[in-house]
Amino acid sequence: MTTKQSDRFTCLTIALGYFAVSGLWTLFSDRLFAALLNQPSLAKCSVGPSHWFFIALSTGMLYWLLRYWEVAIAVSHESLRKVNRELRSFSECTKEITKADNELELMEGICRNCVEVGGHKMAWVAFGEDNPGKDLRPVAHWGSDGCYLETLNASWDDTERGHGPAGTSIRTGKIIVFHNILTNPLFRPWRDAVAEYGYISCIALPLVIDGKAFGSLVIFDEKPHAFDVEEAELLEELAGDLSYGIKTVRLKAERTRGIEERLMLATVMDQTSDGVIVFDAEGVIQYVNPGFVALCGVPAEDSIGVSIHDFECSQRNQIFYHAILGVFANKEVKAGHFINKKRDGTEYDIDARIAPVFSASGEVVHYVATIRDVSEAVGLQHQLRQAQKMEALATLSGGIAHDFNNILAIIITNMEMTLEDVAEDNPLYGSLELVLKAGLRGKSLVKQIMTISRQIEQPEKTVQLEGIIEECYSLLRSTLPVTIELRKHIDTESGLIAADPTQINQVVMNLCTNAADAMREDGGILDISLSDVHLTDDDIERYPGLKSGKFIKLIVADTGHGMSRDVLERIFDPFYTTKTQAKGTGLGLSIAHGIIKNHRGNISVNSIEDVGTTFVILLPRVEGEEASCQYPPAGKIISGKGHILLVDDEGDYVAGMKIALERLGYTVTAETDCRNTLDTFRKNPRGFDLLITDQTMPYMTGVRLAQEILTIRPDLPIILCSGSSPETDPAVSPKRAKAMGIQEVLIKPVERSEMNRVIQQLLKLQVN
Repeated sequence: MTTKQSDRFTCLTIALGYFAVSGLWTLFSDRLFAALLNQPSLAKCSVGPSHWFFIALSTGMLYWLLRYWEVAIAVSHESLRKVNRELRSFSECTKEITKADNELELMEGICRNCVEVGGHKMAWVAFGEDNPGKDLRPVAHWGSDGCYLETLNASWDDTERGHGPAGTSIRTGKIIVFHNILTNPLFRPWRDAVAEYGYISCIALPLVIDGKAFGSLVIFDEKPHAFDVEEAELLEELAGDLSYGIKTVRLKAERTRGIEERLMLATVMDQTSDGVIVFDAEGVIQYVNPGFVALCGVPAEDSIGVSIHDFECSQRNQIFYHAILGVFANKEVKAGHFINKKRDGTEYDIDARIAPVFSASGEVVHYVATIRDVSEAVGLQHQLRQAQKMEALATLSGGIAHDFNNILAIIITNMEMTLEDVAEDNPLYGSLELVLKAGLRGKSLVKQIMTISRQIEQPEKTVQLEGIIEECYSLLRSTLPVTIELRKHIDTESGLIAADPTQINQVVMNLCTNAADAMREDGGILDISLSDVHLTDDDIERYPGLKSGKFIKLIVADTGHGMSRDVLERIFDPFYTTKTQAKGTGLGLSIAHGIIKNHRGNISVNSIEDVGTTFVILLPRVEGEEASCQYPPAGKIISGKGHILLVDDEGDYVAGMKIALERLGYTVTAETDCRNTLDTFRKNPRGFDLLITDQTMPYMTGVRLAQEILTIRPDLPIILCSGSSPETDPAVSPKRAKAMGIQEVLIKPVERSEMNRVIQQLLKLQVN
């Protein structure tokens, strides 16, 4: 028997009992009262039809009232059960919202409670996409795995696909209830899919954050009209809590991400080599990172809490200080290049950016200055400009060297012979000697310029740098005033380098005399030190042009007046000098720079005004060789004999050289045209003992002429004597020339004694 049948039987039993009791009461009540009152007359009252009609009517009404009461109680119980179920579901969902840290887990937990606790068939959450199609994206669901959500194809646009419960609730921001989705025309696109799973009714609750619906919580039930007003109100509150929970989780995730980003930023700021300094709105320092401490040289404890006006770094770097004040005044970003000083006076280049930090209301709350040390980059730029200047000088010197050397060769050769013809007591002798000295000075000047531009190849030998330092030290000790203290520190295993000792001596003496000049008035200390150093691949980034390996480090330091930054940037420029005209030409440091570069080394300088200057030279160290004699003995000038064929397109040079060679005892056939020279030689190949030829001539170069002659007579000694350098004309490179069969290469101007020595060496004459 069902509950309804049981309820009806109970109501009928009660009604029939009432009818029976009422009938008995009607039949016997008069007799009962007559006996009790002892009035027999009362027992004679008759029972009419009206009595029985009333009894029947009241019995029917009693049955109807009982049935109505039973039904009302049942409905109340069912409503209470549903409310309790929703309340339990609401309570569980609240717990999920409270403990959830993940948005997806929160939405899945809400859907699970709606199904398992709320007793519904399926629940899912949809987000509305902000794309052109305004698609709906299922993000979480529970119940009926494999349901139609996989092929939903719904939107929240005002189209047929957007008129479903989820799309409509997002579009309108209102609760949407479909009491019977099988008969609701708006659900037609998905009707077949949901019917397979037994869904009959549904409710869509918009998820709203900051007044905008971004998604929808959709709940399906297997019964029609499953969502009444009370349940809808509870679910609406649940949807509101879910929206709040999603917002809370997102804010928490954003907060966590913000904290992680700030921690990462703090770590980056602490570890970056760039300096960061933060001021408050009043210009008081709030934070300095280790990078700034390293750059500025002021400890953090001496910086934080100090006003920008009282900051030590500001007081010694006025330009940077005023740039910061400009940002404070204009509240605009400023970026630029500055030259700052550390506590010890060392200058360093920085690229800085100073910017205000605004609050949400537009007020400045902080100022941030970021500083990058670009000293190394600036140094590399200076080195590049220096190299470009040297290349320009190389081009210039290479262009004029040939003609200038030819002119000097004519002057020197003829003046040497003229001095031989003039007695020393002749009034003209002194003047002629001055002309010769001027010519030799011109020769030296050309060599210096070619050294600066690295246009000439110098013979190198293994020499001990310590010996050169000792020689310079002894000379300086005897010449420097007593107000200058001379110090020496030698700490090297071998001190061997491959170099031209004369040039290295020139570099050391130049640096030391410059240092002495800087201390001549007030005195000071001149320190020369020598040590071994090994440069790694990382180290050589600071020394362009060098390769990793073992080097000798030479340091020349003084405590003189130092140099300003402008002077420091130009000290290696040719002809630049701060000395008076009588005291310097401006070539000393340029020559030193060229010599060191030509020896595959590096020279750098650091100077602080009123503190001093330090030059650092690095030269490649040579291992396992013995030092050669630094200065070879000069050979004797003797007369010679033999027939020399001389050719040069400079007629004056040919005339002078012919006389000079003939005075030395040689027979000379001189030509100014290489074609005639070749014809003359062909006529009598065995009549000549040696060929001296210029390189740059019309019709045929000296190398080409030598090749033609060597095909006729391969054993003929040949001297290539040119005013060009190996850089401007590779053919005059000694190595290349010898490969072609040319025994010797001489660069004009050549002194007569040197020419004679080479000729005799080639002709294999005995030296007396």
